[in-house]
Amino acid sequence: MRILIVTGQLAKQSVEKHAFASSNETEVLALPVSVAALLTPSQIAAEIQKRKVRGFDLILVPGLVKGNLSVIEELSTIPVFKGPKYVADLPLVLKHINDITLSKSVPACELFKNELQQQALQALERVEQNRNTLLKKPGNVLVGNVAIGKAFPMRVMAEILDAPLLSDHDLLKQAAYYRESGAQIIDIGMIQGQSRPKDAERAVRVVKQSLNLPVSIDTFDLSEAKAAIRGGADILLSVDAGNVEEVAKLSSNIMVVVVPTNHREGYFPKGVSERVTALEENIKQSVELGIKNIIGDIILDPVNMPGIVESICAYKEFSQRNPEIPLLCGVGNVTELLDADTVGANALLAGIASELDVSILLTTEGSNKARGSVKELATASKLMFLAKKRNSAPIDLGLDLLLLKDKRLRDEPYDRQVDECTRVIRAKVFEEDYHDPKGVFKILVDRKEKRLVATRFVGKTQEEIIMGETAEEMIMTIVNMGFISSLSHAAYVGKELYKAEIALKTGKTFIQDEPLFNYDLKEG
Repeated sequence: MRILIVTGQLAKQSVEKHAFASSNETEVLALPVSVAALLTPSQIAAEIQKRKVRGFDLILVPGLVKGNLSVIEELSTIPVFKGPKYVADLPLVLKHINDITLSKSVPACELFKNELQQQALQALERVEQNRNTLLKKPGNVLVGNVAIGKAFPMRVMAEILDAPLLSDHDLLKQAAYYRESGAQIIDIGMIQGQSRPKDAERAVRVVKQSLNLPVSIDTFDLSEAKAAIRGGADILLSVDAGNVEEVAKLSSNIMVVVVPTNHREGYFPKGVSERVTALEENIKQSVELGIKNIIGDIILDPVNMPGIVESICAYKEFSQRNPEIPLLCGVGNVTELLDADTVGANALLAGIASELDVSILLTTEGSNKARGSVKELATASKLMFLAKKRNSAPIDLGLDLLLLKDKRLRDEPYDRQVDECTRVIRAKVFEEDYHDPKGVFKILVDRKEKRLVATRFVGKTQEEIIMGETAEEMIMTIVNMGFISSLSHAAYVGKELYKAEIALKTGKTFIQDEPLFNYDLKEG
């Protein structure tokens, strides 16, 4: 396929570089304008006619070009479509140009992204539609209305910490938040060292009656386990050598998570073989006592406590020796005890869990740094499932967890040659007094309501409180209401509001006049 790629002068070298590296036969036409996005269909048509362009199968124009492209086709008799908006996306578009239907109105990069997302969602949907057939395969089971096992994406179990301390309203609010984040099992976390069976039953019943999701109870306390089962619990965490005989008397139908410990004797195996053997023995005893539905949990250790690698190796060995037993992996054990952003950690842990054939990922959001972990794991589990099915790396699948960085930089390239013919002003900080006669602003974030708050003070008097969801609507309101009188003050308030918006989205702390990021953002 011969492709003509139209661009402007600033992007010419970058476009030529990518075009040359493509497996397609390409040619670049750089028109006499600086910025490609400023080109019009009429300009392109005139240049193509002037240059008597022939012999191409299609013409790609910049994705940001506005207007009707048919005028180009009429003069060139060659099909014309929108290419990507950014040069950085050109290699991907050229690589898959035969896999997508190009558009005259939608940039190719967006089409490609939408197509990948659609394919990913359709693949996931097909799995759920074939649930009954897949459940017949060994290692797959139904818990409530959720199918778990190797044939399905890993399911996220989200723990509500210290559930007995929460009111019914707060319990349901937290459970609903987890469901919206992608959790498919809600775990009721009890309070270690306390026995509160009434709260266990209440918590399970509240969630079960309001949300159409399986509910688990996280306790070693027998009375709490009994009460939770009365309330309708679908899964019991956890069963080990210390309580298996008592749990077997409660119900043979409830799904139980078996761990390789004996909590009553304080026994916790450390080595790989010891841990695998202990879990196998506890599962064997559970089956002999009549427990029918079992999930294994080797227990994932935090880094260096005593060591994550040892526990991962134990998961691997157990999975190979017991391929028909579904596995649970408590990834929250790692993220809660790791001072790093959770998004990358959760993606990697989900990838490791996928290789280990884990069926359930257990996490919580007990600390601010872990906020968003449920949503991250829900996305990661789908990403890893699709990659596994395709036998590929988890990349370019239509789903991603790129929140703070982009895979490809899309910056408009800067031509340093313009320094030679244009006046260059080196920026510097000027000492400014922002005490505007119209007032000053105290800027805060309302995390509960997910909004920005700016309080205007004139002297010591609080005059107004402006609330909004974005920095743009906030500063526009402040300016249009006449609450600000100088450009420097407007720039300052806009800067602080935008910092507050970023803090609200990312979970960073916002303190007015303080930097949002404390590490050096300069590239090495």
